[in-house]
Amino acid sequence: MSPSPTWHVRVDHAGTVLGSGFLVTSDTILTCAHVVQGVDDVSVWFPGAQGLGKVPARVAVRGPWGGSSTDTGDVAVLTLDCPVAVPPIAFAEPEGVGDVAEPPRLVAYGFPEGYGQEGAQTELRVTSAGQLIHNEWNQAEYWSGHGQEPTYGFSGAAAMRAGDGRVVGMVASYDPTVRNARIIPARVLARHLPVLADLVPTPGCTAEEKRQLRELVLRAECSEPLPLPVERLVRAAVGRFGLATPVVPNGLWQSVWYLVTESRPVGSLFPVAELACRLADHVADPELRRELRAWARDHRARHGALRTPSAQGGEHDWDRPARPAEDLQRGAFGSVAAPDTTRRTRPATSTSRNRPAATASRQPGVAESETPLPWAPILVEVRRSGADSGAVLAEVSVYRGGDRLLVKADRLTVGRLRSWVVDRIDEAYDDIVDGRPLVAFALPRGWLNKDVDQWTRKRGKEPPLGCRSAVVVLDHDRRTKGRHQFELRRMWNDLDQQDSSPLHRIGCSTPYRAPQLSVLLQDVRGPVGFARPPTAARERDLYGAALDAPAPIVLWPRNGCPPGEPCTGNCAGTGFLDRIAERISLLPPSELPNVIFQLRKEAFLHDGPEPHWAAAGVSLVWEDPRRFPETRFLDRSPVS
Repeated sequence: MSPSPTWHVRVDHAGTVLGSGFLVTSDTILTCAHVVQGVDDVSVWFPGAQGLGKVPARVAVRGPWGGSSTDTGDVAVLTLDCPVAVPPIAFAEPEGVGDVAEPPRLVAYGFPEGYGQEGAQTELRVTSAGQLIHNEWNQAEYWSGHGQEPTYGFSGAAAMRAGDGRVVGMVASYDPTVRNARIIPARVLARHLPVLADLVPTPGCTAEEKRQLRELVLRAECSEPLPLPVERLVRAAVGRFGLATPVVPNGLWQSVWYLVTESRPVGSLFPVAELACRLADHVADPELRRELRAWARDHRARHGALRTPSAQGGEHDWDRPARPAEDLQRGAFGSVAAPDTTRRTRPATSTSRNRPAATASRQPGVAESETPLPWAPILVEVRRSGADSGAVLAEVSVYRGGDRLLVKADRLTVGRLRSWVVDRIDEAYDDIVDGRPLVAFALPRGWLNKDVDQWTRKRGKEPPLGCRSAVVVLDHDRRTKGRHQFELRRMWNDLDQQDSSPLHRIGCSTPYRAPQLSVLLQDVRGPVGFARPPTAARERDLYGAALDAPAPIVLWPRNGCPPGEPCTGNCAGTGFLDRIAERISLLPPSELPNVIFQLRKEAFLHDGPEPHWAAAGVSLVWEDPRRFPETRFLDRSPVS
């Protein structure tokens, strides 16, 4: 038989028994706010450790209780004048009284009238354990239908599982008419008192991770107000995980705690990390933004590795009981301690490889024996804003494991777009664990000829974006059309079987009209090359036809023949197609972004008497929907 726990306490004031409580750390007691209503200094007595005598305590924190029996937040924290050598409670996991075939037998230790010295026990069971009354209480009834009622003197008592001694919540009230009690479950206690979150076990977050996240969220709440309602932030984070949006009347922490307790990682999706990234997107403090994103990265890296059971069959960190929170004892109910921002080493992950590249003679810079790493896509999505003709909506994300991880989203002027995007791409590299970066710009169709591969913060002082990583463009319009995405996926299933990329050429004097060209290109499996850029009306129509075919790979020179002028065929555009065909024809379609990447570096480094034939720029539409799944709306309304 296990020994009786000694953490039960009686709360007294001026010789009067006020109620019960329980020890959560060596110097911290938890009880109900109504137990200590109107008093600040009390004493506590341990019936299981009577040698301690009466220990002075003070009310350190009161929950948001309004004074009525129907008000929520009936929680209070007492701080002892000195620590005691009594083992504190251990909370059960959030589902400790949840959906089980037979609700566990709960024991509460209180001090009703006539038992003020030694106390008494009552046995309870939770009714309809999966449901909360007013999103706050579990309803409890007698285990056997008779015995000691949880009357006056039981308020603040821990509801302990008889089987293992773990605490599932706190007794808050009793109705003698219907003879039912109400219990505030552990996860609701931590909702009202964030520092308790470190003690409540959760399925996908360790105690240390919760401590860091709690401190970051508190800093965000104490800083200037967020530019959008908290409900909207939570809705955007939970919607993609199939979770119901909670009612969040009391701010940001309750939203974060909802995801911590109600969600688990799904595949490589991490709801809490998603919310942390979205919160970082909207805080003004750049250091806090960096720390939130660092927390999200470390959380994904840690639990992405731990989700796979080890060969030794070891348990996951989130399945272990939470350790006592030393931080709770170091004044955590007062000022916020400096968070630990130590970066953790990301776990090594194994990834599948693409097909081997061609020989060095076919692809400069890649050895014959090398197998290229898979692409690690960074998506830059830009849309026009309906609120202002000079503004755009921009969003930068990283794809990892097929899932889209938000880096930042904002509404800004076109003049600020370039530097903002380059800065956010630099941030996105922190979320890449393995692979070759592939920066993809999803642009409105009329912007596809923009020289995004040449973007840089300061021209002449650092290399352009296209010389630091592979850069491609995507047609934002067709990313939202189901037929186009379906056809592109089907085409890429065929392209994956090809070891070459013969170029389908669209010369300056092509006789096809746009509808004819669209039909013709439906049967083309490979890159389509235009000799002229889409700067005139006819060329724009032809480009639109190719994209609507839909052609998965389209490329062109930004300095082709002048628009609208007749061409004999012996022109700059034709020469470009000849040169580009030599570069790509013997390589698989999956490697074409790297070919153009090498070509851009070659043109940038060229120092000959004549300009490099690709010096004025090469644009490449390369869209494989399998690498950029889940097109979703931007966080901000186009007219916000």
